[in-house]
This record gives sequence, C-alpha cells and structure tokens, in this order.
Amino acid sequence: MRIPMTVVSMMLILPPFVGARQTGDRISQPPDTHAILQTASRLIEEHQLEKAESVIKPLLAHQPGDADGMNLLGRIRIEQHRLDEAMTVFESVLKTEPKNSAARAGEVEAGIASALEAKRAGDTDGALVHLVRARKYVPDDAELLFDFGVHADTMHLYKDAEEALTRSLELRPNDPQTIYAIARVELDEQNLPQAEAHFRRYLGVHPEDASAHYGLGKLLHMAARDDEAQGELRRSIDLQPQQTESYYELGSIDLELQNNETAAALFERVLQRNPRHGGALTGMGVIAYRAKDYSKAEKYLESAVRYAPDYSPAHFYYGTVLARLGRQREAEQELAQAKSLADKQNQELRGYVLSKPKPPPD
Repeated sequence: MRIPMTVVSMMLILPPFVGARQTGDRISQPPDTHAILQTASRLIEEHQLEKAESVIKPLLAHQPGDADGMNLLGRIRIEQHRLDEAMTVFESVLKTEPKNSAARAGEVEAGIASALEAKRAGDTDGALVHLVRARKYVPDDAELLFDFGVHADTMHLYKDAEEALTRSLELRPNDPQTIYAIARVELDEQNLPQAEAHFRRYLGVHPEDASAHYGLGKLLHMAARDDEAQGELRRSIDLQPQQTESYYELGSIDLELQNNETAAALFERVLQRNPRHGGALTGMGVIAYRAKDYSKAEKYLESAVRYAPDYSPAHFYYGTVLARLGRQREAEQELAQAKSLADKQNQELRGYVLSKPKPPPD
C-alpha cells in the first residue's frame, strides 16, 4: 500500500521529538520535574534558598501551574520571611486545588507567622486580617481556628472567638488547650455555667495549672460562691506563689466582705509586684475611703485612673471621692467616664450585662 504523498510530506516536517520545543537550531527538552523537585527540596533543607529558587524557576516557567513547584517556592518565601508573598503563592495553588495538603499547610504556617509578626509590632487589627485571610483558603484547620479564636478573644470579639474555638475542638477533640481557651472566652462573656464546666474539664487533665485554678476562682467569685472561690485561688497560689492576680482576687473578696485589713494586706502584696495594678490601687482607695481618709483615697484612685484608664470602677470611685472633697466638676467628669466605659464594655459583651459599680459604703 502506497502512502499518500501528502502524509509523507507532513511527516517530513514534524519536529524530531514530540513535545519538544524548537527554537532556531536549538531544541529544548521538557524538564525532568521529579529531579528538579528533589534537588530544590534538598537545597531548601540545606538553607541554600537562592540556589533552590534558581532551580525551581525554570520549571515554573515551563509549567506555570505546577503545584509541587509552587509549594516549594512558597516554602522558600517562608524561609526568607517574605510571608505575604508566601501566602500569595500557596493561595494560587489552593484556588485550583483546595485540598492540596502542602499548600494548606504552607498557608496556615505563613498566616499564623504573619499574625505573630503583626502582634509583636502592636498591630492587633493587622494580625486579625492575616488570620482571616488564611481562614478563607483553609477554613477547617484546627490550629488556625485556635489561633484565630484566642486572638479574637483578646480583641473582645467573643462570639467569633467562641465559634472558632468550638469548631477547632470538633476537629481536635479533647484538646486541653482548646478546652481552656473556650473556658476563658466564656468567662469573658460571663457564660458562667459553661465556663465552669470547661475549666473543670481542663483541670481534670491538668490539675497543676495555677492559671486555670485562678480562672475558676475568679468565675466562682463572680457567681458569689466565695468560699469555693477562695479555695481555688489559694490552690493557685500554692502551685505558683507569684500568681499576682490570685492575690488580687482574694483581696477583692475580702473587700466585699468588709474585711478591710485582710484586703489591704493582699492588695499591698499585689502592689509590691506591680505598683501600677489598677485594681489593687482602686481597692486601696476604697479602703481609705471607708476610713474617711479622703486625701489618701484620692491619691490611690488618681493613680488607679492614670495606670488603668479603661477600668470603669477606678473612675467611679475616684469620682465619688472627689465629690466628698467638694470638687464637683471633676467628680462629674469621672462619673461620666465610668458610665461611658461601662456602656462600652456592655456592648462588647454582646448583650451580657455587667453589674453597675456600687458606691463604697461610709
């Protein structure tokens, strides 16, 4: 059988290698992807980042969508601390391969590292933006949800924090740190029964954690279960004698019980470690007020509002003392500031109402 000349002619003009690219007299072969990836991975492990990138780039020029190559480039960017660029690289992979495990892991790592850098720089909003960005591409990673929840709690975004931490716990059941974080959020929200359950669940695993005993003690104080609260707070101090906040909470209980001398000794212990502790300064001011030493009370409370300008009770009691001293205009300003701060805190609690501070008894 004769082959038609048209077919022969076509065969004669085909390039000698299928898939190769003709460039003048030079023929470029497809890259050996496996060898390139192995070499680049080894160079990254050896921290020869520039060499690794020089190996990866020709591959990506030939195969722009190669996920393995892009993930290695993202890893290089992380090692170079070019975190925003790293996230962009991983996101380009996740847009087409949302389940790509290496890209997911890289996005989470870069997002959390970016948030940490922002927090260290004092940019809490920026930290949240990085975590939200990473969650957009990896919405179901337990570690990312945990970090987002903890950070959201510090920003008083309690509902967002609780939702993220609850989802994290679903993905990582019985994780003690997540259980503890949920308890802290619920305490901030004043969801006391739920917070108590989570604190006790955590302490069932880590009974030696002084901070958790303090948290439970504070919760029990808020619930007016003072005998139980004192037991937890003392346990916290037994485990960690320098647990300053436990001394403060014990002092607050004694202050409410009118045990002024005991409360003063506890507040003084706090102030020895932290002379700018707004709560302890306020407590000492209230004790001086009760003793009708208004000049001494004014000094403590003036320091309290200076060092803790967002602490509503400090402004409230300072205003009360100023009124006693006949400085009515200043007193009204402080009382108005106390109300404004309390209203703001109520809004942050998303419907959870704080009790209004009561004036110290004469």
